[in-house]
Amino acid sequence: MLVACYHDCVNDVYALVRSLRAATWPRNRHFEAHATPTGAQARRLHRFLRTVERDVRSADSVSVRRHKGGVVVEMAFGAVRLSRMVTLSAEELQLLVEDPDMAARLQPDEG
Repeated sequence: MLVACYHDCVNDVYALVRSLRAATWPRNRHFEAHATPTGAQARRLHRFLRTVERDVRSADSVSVRRHKGGVVVEMAFGAVRLSRMVTLSAEELQLLVEDPDMAARLQPDEG
């Protein structure tokens, strides 16, 4: 069985996503590592988190509530009368709140 060998600090999907977000493990330089199923999963998750981050920053209102070990994030966009709801695992939320601005926006509502 062939096991993907990443850098010592990058040994799972969330660690690889963290390195993608920090731009410390570029895809072109480390193509073989990114070509694995774990790399594909990390890239997909990275794209998803980027869109959630973009939408949270541009939403008129953001509501966060705890749900089954993670959170549900509801965003409202008044100008286009649209709302978006996403469920994030605890690990995905942790990746997003590494940015202080996102941490302030993604505080769970009390109640």
